[in-house]
Amino acid sequence: MRIVLIEDEPLAMEELMYILKPYSEQHTLVCYENGEDALEGALKAAPDIIISDIRMPGLSGLETLQRLSLINPQLQAIMLSGYNDFEYARTAIKLGAKEYILKPVVDKELYEVLDRLIASVITEEHKIQMAMDWSLTRMMHGLNNNQEAKREENLSGNWLICVVLLRNWNSEHTWTLSSLSMKLFQEWLQTQFLHNTKCFDMDGHIRIIMIPVLKTDKESNLRQKVNLIHDFVHKHEKVVHTVYHLKKDQEVFEASYRICLRLLEDQARLDMSTFMPILQPQNLISVWDSVRLIELHVRESEYAKLNMELRRMLDSLHRAAINLKQISVFLSDFFYALKYNLNLNKNDMESFSMDSMYEFIKTCDTYSKLQEWLLGKLGGMMVGNTLDKSNPKQIIPVLLDYVQQNYSETIHLQDFAVKYHLSTGYLSKLFKAETGSNFSEYIMEIRMNKAQELINGGYKKIAEISKMVGYEDAKFFSQTFKRWSGVTPQDYKKK
Repeated sequence: MRIVLIEDEPLAMEELMYILKPYSEQHTLVCYENGEDALEGALKAAPDIIISDIRMPGLSGLETLQRLSLINPQLQAIMLSGYNDFEYARTAIKLGAKEYILKPVVDKELYEVLDRLIASVITEEHKIQMAMDWSLTRMMHGLNNNQEAKREENLSGNWLICVVLLRNWNSEHTWTLSSLSMKLFQEWLQTQFLHNTKCFDMDGHIRIIMIPVLKTDKESNLRQKVNLIHDFVHKHEKVVHTVYHLKKDQEVFEASYRICLRLLEDQARLDMSTFMPILQPQNLISVWDSVRLIELHVRESEYAKLNMELRRMLDSLHRAAINLKQISVFLSDFFYALKYNLNLNKNDMESFSMDSMYEFIKTCDTYSKLQEWLLGKLGGMMVGNTLDKSNPKQIIPVLLDYVQQNYSETIHLQDFAVKYHLSTGYLSKLFKAETGSNFSEYIMEIRMNKAQELINGGYKKIAEISKMVGYEDAKFFSQTFKRWSGVTPQDYKKK
């Protein structure tokens, strides 16, 4: 709760702060030396209770109270005065002050008054919240009276409607029994989204979150917000089902709610959490079996098995014949699931957003190129896990990641063997077993692919390309490129 103190005398303010120190742990105490500053501060964060001197230079305490009441009509006020003036007291009460205390302030008297006002604020907030929830619930059911219809008009603009089903439609476990209380949930929402985000329960199992949508919000941003909500709830509850719908300005809330209910009916599964798929046909459901295996192989640093399962997953996508947008949505969800389940850093999730995935997908010619890119990303995730040097297989992802990042430099397998206390011969055999290629072939493949990308990107000088991919001798580079592609770099440029 926000308690604002307004006092122009420094010693009196110091005394007030000392008296009210016990309240500072559970409430926010803010001090202002005049009414003007208090008004300016209230525009940023409205007070719940003010304790103000009546006589101050500039705006008096009564004038300040009158203006602050316009910002927060439910404002509770305690007015302090060194004068036993009936007219002042009568005016203060008329303006909404609940208490009038004479200076010098007595600790016990102020505590009794303040505790009473805090309880009053809590009761009033509860009543307002109950009325708001009731009104919003009726609005979702399309049962608006004139006052509620006006409220819906006030909720103009675009809104993200997120609906969370707890367990099952009629299960015994309800939100009132959940470890995630409404208070805790609302406090978390306030830290994540705009202050006018709303949350209320339609019944014991359906909880609705309404988030105002800004013009700058992209579709992928909205999905990530809902994903954030789903993950937070899922930490507290074993089974939840989450869907969402973007309500456009002219659309009524009831229609959006009905859409979400239909989505939940199609989506909810028994004894497992679900998050709304988007733009994904039914034949992609089986692909998520591969995702779970890929997660296991990344966790265990099993590069060969990862490569095989990744190829199997992409083959399934290929057979499904889904469009580029659908692939980008799937991959965005794929990376989000991996990073969440593997407890990896989530700060760079924007790089795996649906929009960024779509932009990348548009640069791919084949599924083979997509596989190469995915393998690099997943190899990096392997490196992100703690390396167990007692398990030599875990060295391979580190080696692969190093090659991906440093292919333009001179790379010797022997250096890695020495670093991890292995014989070069053993590491070479291990690399072959895990990747299917020997080390020199793998480096050559990476370098040739990069050279091809450079030529396609407009680089003309073969000597420059040669150095950029790790070959000092341009002639040797040209010979290697011809052996790999069937044509020389010069002939490839002419294509």
